[in-house]
Amino acid sequence: MRIKTFILTTAAAFALAACGGADTAGAPKGEPLAKVAAPADKAWVDVVTKTEFGGYQMGNPDAKLKLVEYGAITCPGCAQFSMQSTEELHKLVNDGTVSMEFRPFLVHGIQDVPGFLLAQCSGPEAFFPLTDQLYAEQASWLGKISTVTEADQQAMQKMSPEQIATLLGTKMGLIEFVKSRGISEDQAKACLSDKAAIDALIKTTERGTKEDNVSGTPFFLLNGAKLDASSWVQVKSKLVEAGAR
Repeated sequence: MRIKTFILTTAAAFALAACGGADTAGAPKGEPLAKVAAPADKAWVDVVTKTEFGGYQMGNPDAKLKLVEYGAITCPGCAQFSMQSTEELHKLVNDGTVSMEFRPFLVHGIQDVPGFLLAQCSGPEAFFPLTDQLYAEQASWLGKISTVTEADQQAMQKMSPEQIATLLGTKMGLIEFVKSRGISEDQAKACLSDKAAIDALIKTTERGTKEDNVSGTPFFLLNGAKLDASSWVQVKSKLVEAGAR
């Protein structure tokens, strides 16, 4: 599916799916959960796998509490959640009681594609560190979207999804961003040109909309139940209530 076609056919859905939280409560409740030791010579935060839903799961795969975030790499609320949650969330994950799965969601369509392609460019283990760094510097690289000219936009109408992703990745300085973090320019361009990866991002977004009723980002599930939460303070209170303490 051509990405510009995807944007046109889902414009109404994305207009509704602006950055914001879910509106349905339903977190599980429970007694304090026992901590679970990580594999030898590892911390649970270093155990990361790609999931069948197109996301990346960090932590004990058998954790009693399974937190899922649908997030957009260009969403300011998602960036705020990342910066506020990382330290405390990693502690809970390292206890073995909570796993964290991040599912990419193209809430702003094409703008989200290059960042996600590059975040997953070095494999599952690097996904969370790169995503956190992209969120920390979001205002800087996202502000460069203004360098996309009218001529660029006209040219994009005849481009493939891979060419559009490469153009935007270049214009927003994302290739230079990852070059300073161990990804070569050739590797970055190869990731931006990965049509299968772009299709997978679209599939994850469509699944989130249809099956999980994602209405905005950040959007959270806990053990499959939607959370009435959009900030780390709110999510943490749900985790504590459910036994992560």
